[in-house]
This record gives sequence, structure tokens and C-alpha cells, in this order.
Amino acid sequence: MISSLKKLQAAAMRLKGRAADRQFAPVREVEPFAAGKSTPEDLLSGLSGSAVNANGLKDSFGETADFDFASLLRLRSFLYLLAGTVVFLFQINNTLSIINLARENERLREQIQMTTSVITAQELKVHELHSIHNIVQTAEALGLMASCEPSVKLVK
Repeated sequence: MISSLKKLQAAAMRLKGRAADRQFAPVREVEPFAAGKSTPEDLLSGLSGSAVNANGLKDSFGETADFDFASLLRLRSFLYLLAGTVVFLFQINNTLSIINLARENERLREQIQMTTSVITAQELKVHELHSIHNIVQTAEALGLMASCEPSVKLVK
């Protein structure tokens, strides 16, 4: 990492040195419509201080941009890109898995809450029936008999 920064700093220093040298370079006389120079590239090559690279790119100092497209086409670059893509896709997969697990967790919490409320209702009903059973046993122990007629008559 540090060596890459040093290389970048050295390249910047070289660019500054070239810009300073070209600033005071003598200007050559070039006729714009000279015979034999019919293309714009030929015309631009004759002008001093306006160097153009093979791609026709100039940097801010009027120098050629020293960008090598061949370095992008190396296998190492593609491997780095592939590794970055795999890591990126793995992160997206993990994020989607977390979202799905959170959704499933919420659904299970709702089921637990509903089950708990049903169990609580059943426990209340069991206590009520147990109390009624205890009252009936106490009444039989006292000699009371259950009536066949309801205690309240409903009139329609």
C-alpha cells in the first residue's frame, strides 16, 4: 500500500517537472495548412505544448494522459473484479437472508403470542370447570341433589 502511494507520488512529481519544462519551451512555427499535413493529428503533433496521446486525451497541463488501457485488460484485473463481484454478491445474499430470517422471526413471534393466549384461555376454562366440580362434590356431601328443572325458566 505504501509502495503504491510512493509510486503515485513519484509519478505526480514527474508530471509537475514536465509541465514546468514545457511552460518555457520554445514555440515552433507551423503553418496550419502546410502541404502533407492533412489530418488533425498531424497538425496537433506540430504544435508545442499540446501533446496528444494515442487516444487523443490531454491532461490539465497540456500533457499526454499516461493511462495504459492494456493494464486494465490483464488477467489480474479481471480476477480482482471477479473477487470483488463475488464478495459483493455474497454480501447481498447475506442481507437478503437476514431480511428473510427477520420476517420468519416476526411470524413465529405472532404464532407464539396466539398460542400463549389460547393456552391462557384454556387454563381459565379448566379452573372454572374444576371450581364447578368442587361445588358439586361439596353439595353432594351435604346431601343436596341436582334438580332436573332449570332454576330459571326462559320465556320466548
